[in-house]
Amino acid sequence: MKDTEPRKYSPVDRPLSRAAAYYSLLAPWYDILAGSEKRYIRQGLTLLDPKPGEWVLEIGFGTGYAQKRIIPILKDGFSAGVDLSTGMARSAQLKLGRAGLSAYAGLTISDSLPLPFPENTFDALFSSFTLELFDTPQIPILLGEFRRVLKRGGRLVVVSLSKDQPLGAMGRLYETFHNHFPTLADCRPIPVRKILEENGFEVARFEDLKMWGLPVSLAKGLRRDSLEGITASGSLIK
Repeated sequence: MKDTEPRKYSPVDRPLSRAAAYYSLLAPWYDILAGSEKRYIRQGLTLLDPKPGEWVLEIGFGTGYAQKRIIPILKDGFSAGVDLSTGMARSAQLKLGRAGLSAYAGLTISDSLPLPFPENTFDALFSSFTLELFDTPQIPILLGEFRRVLKRGGRLVVVSLSKDQPLGAMGRLYETFHNHFPTLADCRPIPVRKILEENGFEVARFEDLKMWGLPVSLAKGLRRDSLEGITASGSLIK
């Protein structure tokens, strides 16, 4: 029988403030260093399927790779993004500026909750290779905020290193490296489906993929109608 049961996942043994500084240093070269992620981001955006007139929020917009693809689709809609790295935000603004799109994106640098948006604001939310950056106790708080700012029945797409499928040799090696060097290998595989289902999302689509032998999951979740009183406040930075 195949081992597909999500196993306990590693903690993130570094403060988010260190992650913010690390990504600011990487920002000028990130599109090259993380070029292999782009294919999965594009697949995630296909799954999200943004439409003209919609309001879309991206958590962890990085260098603006997804924003550059979302904005032209929305036309009279609105694209917003939140990231904790000032360096990434500068790179994103430059990229969108060169494409003539900077006036159509509301990008925010933030390291604390609640998210700076009212309840029921967005039709869709996108997050790629970001959720797995947060420590285990922080993830339900963040997903509670995702649910709060999404409209009733709104949709979420997460692209993440995954523990929904067996890690395999490369996955186990990477997880061990993460445990010893949490700043250099700051993402770690997480059980995406389980996390979404436990935090107020119905999983409508799910795909297991591989990236250089590492397991990656693409998940589309629909916000359940009841907010169930989930709120969040305070800084996520330790």
